[in-house]
Amino acid sequence: MIKGYIGTYNTFDSKGVYQFGIDETTGRISRMQSFYAADDAKCVALAGNKLIITMSKENKGGIALLDKMTGELLDTALYENKTPCFIGYDSGFVYTANYHDGTVMIYQIKNDKLHLTKRIDIQTKAGCHQVILHDDYLLIPCLLMDEIRIFKRSEDFALVKILKFPQGTGPRHGVFNSEHTRFYLVSELSNEFFAYDVEDLHFKLIAKIALVSQTGQSKASSAAIRLTRDETCVYISTRGADLLSVICVKDEIKLIQQRNSGKHPRDFVLSNDERYLLTVNRDSDNLIIYKLDRDTKIIGNVVSETAVPHGVGIVLENEVL
Repeated sequence: MIKGYIGTYNTFDSKGVYQFGIDETTGRISRMQSFYAADDAKCVALAGNKLIITMSKENKGGIALLDKMTGELLDTALYENKTPCFIGYDSGFVYTANYHDGTVMIYQIKNDKLHLTKRIDIQTKAGCHQVILHDDYLLIPCLLMDEIRIFKRSEDFALVKILKFPQGTGPRHGVFNSEHTRFYLVSELSNEFFAYDVEDLHFKLIAKIALVSQTGQSKASSAAIRLTRDETCVYISTRGADLLSVICVKDEIKLIQQRNSGKHPRDFVLSNDERYLLTVNRDSDNLIIYKLDRDTKIIGNVVSETAVPHGVGIVLENEVL
């Protein structure tokens, strides 16, 4: 049994962060329950034996640090006007991106406390949507500016490069392969998949794939992107069109499957053994688990599903209980 956590939007029915279990032999969900009640607890990230969540309180937004075993609140950092839309964790540091404030915040966890070490101000309503680590650099997709801004960590996070996109693209989320020689990106506004060959800070576009038809663009907004561990396939969720897409990136880069999902698939993860895909659907208020073919990567039948109100973010632990 593996534990997972789901962050939710504020609704009358939601209770902040939820915890659940998944049996990796069957894909069955168990023990969906409220874990920590907080407003705007939409994003979740794991940091060892800690859980980091977004939250808002008294008209301020930011993050909170929780003890994963007890649910105890250890610390909060509420320095923003709005709640961040992304949390990332790496080697003792927490990275957040704020869509509305147009800021990136970097914290260090010391003695169960959150210490702000850097604030990067881009511009109000820049649409900052993710922080992607690339060697000595941070890549910040700025959805509403149609660009990715790149900052150098060892030079006090100086802006060193801007990757421009056509107006109305809306770059949202990206992922590197393990050697950082390939970069894959999904855009929210144009609903496109981009693949790049990468050398240091040189990004060469090698493929671009439309995820929805031209007539379906007005209602669709692509969201999350995940790369398989063997780095042969990419999965993408598209809200509005309510699709899950599978793109082969091993040899020829091509779209190999699209299938219907729940309503508004905001985020998803692959199980640790990659036998299942778990997606949280905001508007159908549920968590759905699909069977994956580990050879072809094709998304199969629904294995199980359970109710969770207005789900937004999802993470899975690595260790078996």
